[in-house]
Amino acid sequence: MLTTITVGRALAKRFVEEQPQGPNLDLPPVTVWLFLIDMVLFIPLLMVVGYTFGHLYPTLAAVEDPLPDYEALSMNDDGTPKADNDPVVHTAQPGKPVTGSVRAINRLVRSHGPGWAANFRGITYAAVVGVVIGAATLFLAVPLFVPMRIAHLIALLALAPLSTAWTHVVITPRSAESFFRRIPALKKTYTATWLPTVAFWAAVHLATGLAQLLANTLGLKLVDRTAPASRGEVCQGLAVLLFILALQALLVIPAHTALTRVQASLLPADRDAIVPFDRSFGGRVEPEVVTGKGFATLGAALATVSRASWCRIYLLRVKLFGAAVLAYLAMGAVVAVQVLMVSLVVGSKGGGKE
Repeated sequence: MLTTITVGRALAKRFVEEQPQGPNLDLPPVTVWLFLIDMVLFIPLLMVVGYTFGHLYPTLAAVEDPLPDYEALSMNDDGTPKADNDPVVHTAQPGKPVTGSVRAINRLVRSHGPGWAANFRGITYAAVVGVVIGAATLFLAVPLFVPMRIAHLIALLALAPLSTAWTHVVITPRSAESFFRRIPALKKTYTATWLPTVAFWAAVHLATGLAQLLANTLGLKLVDRTAPASRGEVCQGLAVLLFILALQALLVIPAHTALTRVQASLLPADRDAIVPFDRSFGGRVEPEVVTGKGFATLGAALATVSRASWCRIYLLRVKLFGAAVLAYLAMGAVVAVQVLMVSLVVGSKGGGKE
C-alpha cells in the first residue's frame, strides 16, 4: 500500500506539473459531477480491495482447518427441519475447503450477514483498532521520542486484545454483543499473542526494509523524475516487485497465518467459527480446565497447517491480488476516459474562442 501511495503521488505531481497553468485551464462544470460519480463508484471498490480482500478473506483462510473426507455431516447441521423462509447458511463440505475460492468465501459471508454488505463485517471495529494503534504509535514516537518502528511494536503488543477481538468478530456469526465485551481475558491474550505479534511485526518490517534496500542498491527512483523510465529501469522495477512478492510469501503470509490462528485459539468455548476450525490443533492444545494453557503456541499454529492448506492460502492470495489489480486497472480506465472527455471539451472551447 505504501508503494502504491508513493507511485500515485509521483504520477499526480508530474501530471500537474505538465498541465498548462494559469487562466487558460478552464475546466467545465461537468468535472465536479464526474468527481462525485467517481467517489460513489470507487470508495466501495477501494473498501473491497483494501479490507475485504486485504484482511477479511485472508483471515478466514488462515483459520480454516478443512473437514476430513470421512466427515459425514456438517457440524452446523443438527438435523432439525427448516422452514421455507429460513435463510440458507453455507457451510463447509467434507474435503472441500470453504476458503478454496473467492466466490465460495463470498457466499459464506453473505449467508451470515445482510447480503453484499456482509463482506464488510467488522470494518468499523477494524477502523477503531487501526486508529487506536496509530495514535498510540504517534504518542510514543513524538512526545516520548521512541523510534517509530519500536513504537509501532509496543502499540501492537499493548493493544493485542483489541486486534484479537476483531479476529473473533469476523470469524464468528453475527452477535448482538458489543465489541468491548468480545475482548478476551487480558493476561491470557498477552501470554498467547506476544510472540506471534513480534514475529509478524518483524516479518513486515524486514520485508519492507529488504525491498527498500534492493531498490536503493539498484538506484531506482520513483519520484522527481525528469525523463521516462528506460527499459533497464523497467526491468529493475519488475525485479523489485518480484522480490517484494517473494518476501510476502516467505515472511509476511506465514507470520500473519500464525498470529491469526493463535488469536482464533482464544475464541471462547461457547462460540463457533463460521469456517471449520480445530480448537485442539491436532491434539497439541488442551482445554484450560484440563491443566492446559487453553491456547495455541506459535509452533502449534504453524505445525497444524497442512501442505494442502498452505497451497490453498497462497492460491487465494494470488487470486485476491489479481482481483485487486483488475480493480485498479478498471478505475484507471474510467479516469482515463473521463480525462480524455474533459480535455476534448476544454479543447473545443479553446478552439471556439480563437
